[in-house]
Order: sequence, then C-alpha cells, then structure tokens
Amino acid sequence: MRIDRVYIDGFRNLQDVEADFDEGCLTTVIIGQNGAGKSNLLEAIADIFRHVDLNEGRLRFTFEIEYVIDGRRVRIDNREGATVVLVDGQRLRMTEFQRQKSLYFPDLIFGYYSGSGRRLEKLFDRHQERYYNVINKDNTEAAYVDAISNRRLFYCRPIHGVFALLAHFSKPQIRGKAAQLIDEKLGITGFHSALALFKEPSWFSPSRWKSESASKYENGTRRRRSRDELREQALGLWGARGPAGECARRLLGHAFHPITTTGRVVDDYRDKPKEEAQLACFVRDQKSLHEFASLYESDQDLFAALEAADISDMFRQFLVWVTRRNDQTGDISFSDLSDGERQLLMVLGLIRVSRGKRALFLLDEPDTHLNPAWQLDYLELIKDWTEVAAESDRCQIVMTSHNPLTIASLEAREVRILSVSEENAITVSEPFVDPKGLGFSGVLTDIFGHASTLDKPTQLKIDRRNELARQKTLSTELERELQKINSELRDLGFLYDEGDKLFGKFLRELDNVALADVPPLTPEELRERDEEARRAVEKLLGKK
Repeated sequence: MRIDRVYIDGFRNLQDVEADFDEGCLTTVIIGQNGAGKSNLLEAIADIFRHVDLNEGRLRFTFEIEYVIDGRRVRIDNREGATVVLVDGQRLRMTEFQRQKSLYFPDLIFGYYSGSGRRLEKLFDRHQERYYNVINKDNTEAAYVDAISNRRLFYCRPIHGVFALLAHFSKPQIRGKAAQLIDEKLGITGFHSALALFKEPSWFSPSRWKSESASKYENGTRRRRSRDELREQALGLWGARGPAGECARRLLGHAFHPITTTGRVVDDYRDKPKEEAQLACFVRDQKSLHEFASLYESDQDLFAALEAADISDMFRQFLVWVTRRNDQTGDISFSDLSDGERQLLMVLGLIRVSRGKRALFLLDEPDTHLNPAWQLDYLELIKDWTEVAAESDRCQIVMTSHNPLTIASLEAREVRILSVSEENAITVSEPFVDPKGLGFSGVLTDIFGHASTLDKPTQLKIDRRNELARQKTLSTELERELQKINSELRDLGFLYDEGDKLFGKFLRELDNVALADVPPLTPEELRERDEEARRAVEKLLGKK
C-alpha cells in the first residue's frame, strides 16, 4: 500500500494543493513552517479514506487520491461531485468497489498525533464506535471477526504502547530481531509482571444486575449497594460480554489471588470524587503471561482482545513492569519510561501488530519527545522494525516533523516541503538536494531554509562586524567598535582571519545581507540561491 499522489482543494488552508509522493519509499517526511498545513494534509488524507470506507455522506472539499496496492493502481476522486473509483484505469461503481474493498482498499490506516488536540483522532471515532457496538454484545464469532476486519481506521493512543509491549513478551517464539532492537535501544530485557485494574464500566446498570445477595429496591426506592454486592458484580466483571468480557475472564482466570476493592476517583477536575468498584488482577511472572497468552493464536489476537476491553471502558489502569539491563528487579513500569521511550514503543508496537496487513501510518510529529540520538536514528529504526514485523513493501509511513535530525539521513525523494508564498499559495515540493550528507547545519540551511544556524546575538555580532568591515574608512570610534567585536568573535571562534586573503574577501562580500533577521527561504528561493552560487563559481573559474 503506497500513496502516489493526493490533490486537496478546500480543506482548511489547503487550496488547490497537490502532493506527489514517491511510492517506492517506505517513509515520507513532511516538513515546513508552523501553519503551513502539515497536519492538515495528514488529516485530509485520513478524512478521504474515512469517507470512502464508510461511504456515508459527502466531503466538503474536493480531492483526488492515487495509490498502488498489490500491484493495482487505484484512483479515487470527487471532482465531479460524486465519488468516482478507477482501478487500473477501469471505472468501478461505488457499490462494486464496496463489495470488492478487500482487493482495492488498505487493510489498516493508523493515525497518531503526539499533541493533546483531537482533530485527527475525531476522524477515527466513527470506526471505533461501529467496532464497539459489535464487540460489546453477544454475537457470533463471525460477527466479531467481521468487526475487526471492518475497522480499517485505527487511532493510536498511549495505552496501546502497554498492550504492544505485553503482546511482544507474550509470544517469545516470534520475537526474533524485534527483541534485539528493544534490548539495544531501550535496554529492556524481559517481562517481569503486570497488573490489570478493572473498574465498573460506564455502561453497567446496577438495576439490571441479578444479585443473589439482596434486592435492588426497598419500597420503590433504590438504595446504596452493599460491599457484598459490589464484590459480586466485580467478580462477575459486571456482566461484560463479547471479546472484551472474554479477555477479562481469561485474565481473571490466570491472575494471582484477584482482589475486589473500591476506589475514590476523579475523572475530571470539575467532578466530585466518586466511589467505584474495582477488581485487581495480577500477572505475577512470565509463566503466567504465557499461560494467558496461549489462549490466543497470535500476538495480534492478544493485542486486539486487550484493546477491546480497553475501549469497552473496563480498565482503570493497566501496569506492566519490565526488567532492564543492569536492573533485573522488575521495579521499572511502563509509566516509568520516558515520554520518548513510551512513544517509540507505541509506534513500533503498532507496526508489529500490523504484520501481514496492507497498512498506511499517518503520524503527526511522532518524534516530539525523542532525544537527539534517537531522532537521528528514528526512521532507520522504523525501517528495521517494519522489515522485521510488518512486511515493508506492503506498508507506507507518512509523517510530519519539525526536527532536522529526523531527516538528516534521508534522500530528497523521502522528504516533502510544505511552503506558503506571499500570496498564501501552498506548494508541496521535493528538496533540491539530499538531506543525507549535509549535516545538521546543512539541513537547517539547505532544507529548512534558515539563513543562519547561529543564535541571534552571535549572528547580530557577525552582521555588524561585516557591515563595519565593508566600509573603506572608519572613524576612531567605529574602529574601536570593530576591534572589540573582532576580539569577542575571536574568542567564540568566528573571525575571517585565514591565510587565503582572497577567500576572506569573498566571505566578507558574501555577507552583504545581514542574516540575523532573514526569514527562512522557500524551496524555490533555495533553488535560486543554489543556481546563483553555481553560476558565480563557473564565472570565477572561467575568468581564471
């Protein structure tokens, strides 16, 4: 599954915008200034697939998307109003396309945003709602299987990192190189224990619970439930049904001395504390985890079961403890890991559970919390993990980033720059040069378009020094100022003192423009600068 091209007109600030991706690349990173529309582009793509999959209503913007899937080229557009589908140039009626969707549509489309907003997440709500309405009821096994396969849009949340890590350790026979990557990058060597804290779900109705300990009403008035009733309901998992109830019962059956309890919780600071019934199920070691996981055919099935229980509002908390290199005590929980480690595990875990699927990942700034070393290796790690876990030729990862280190090892065809002209026209273009080999400073200047990589006070000093150095004569006061600036810059390591005086003169002439307040250059301006520099060099060499 690889997107080749997408056209958007009328989605927020995206007016008459076309993005041409290289479908031969596993990853495409979209960069650009704040407000250029990077997140909007990801959301528009998600909205297109949501609309086509649900086949409900009409989108309020014009689109055209073209992608390759299993060797077939699919184009979908609504330029004429109604949605039109072409497969290898042959037009399909929408009813026919819906019947054959398994051939022409991605199996999974993942969305993730590292921030706190819900704009992207809301596009996935309808799919989660449809899935929840099936799995939360008594249905046939075939209905549950259909519900999972029809949930083609999946939004990634932090709890999925916990489930992915648990699924990873639950099936040691398929860990392979994945375990090596987790060990080397995160220092996590194994599973120690886990605690599932179930809570009374929001859908539970005490009045419908058939209690053996007491009636619910006295004189027609509902009374407060006794602790015996709360315990009974908790051990009965509040009558949960479907895959969520099955997962909860299987976990309860392999837990060490499950405990019923009550807790006072506040879900929102505006709410008053409330008391809720809870059930604590402790998985005490690797053996217990394997026994629980053996009830599921694959780590993917286990992940789906845990996630079903989560969206059915059954977990108050799910804690997983791990052993780490130089610390085998198991005193480290998933929540003790850094934001960057948890973020990385979540994305890598979801790539793992998409194994065998034709998947599209739409990731909005997934590298936000990573340290510089991981930012530099992030996409290489994604590639390694995808090749191990998810069959890279069947996946595509489209992500946004503000980080120059993230793209520092990429080729130009793996990067797209969103830029806004003075007329507010938005263009999506490939860099004129490969980021790979430029180094951090080169990526900032030649890809992100920054005029300088220095801090502003230092750059102001250099700009002022160059301004004074260009003058043929200086007053005594200005001469003293120049000497002072030169002394300060010499201490910082910035001065045009070198053996080649001609080169020094060239550098001074090159700095005719003060750089401290120059706005970032657009991709077109970067190309013009590159061409101008090339012509200048050719002219100098020709003259010599």
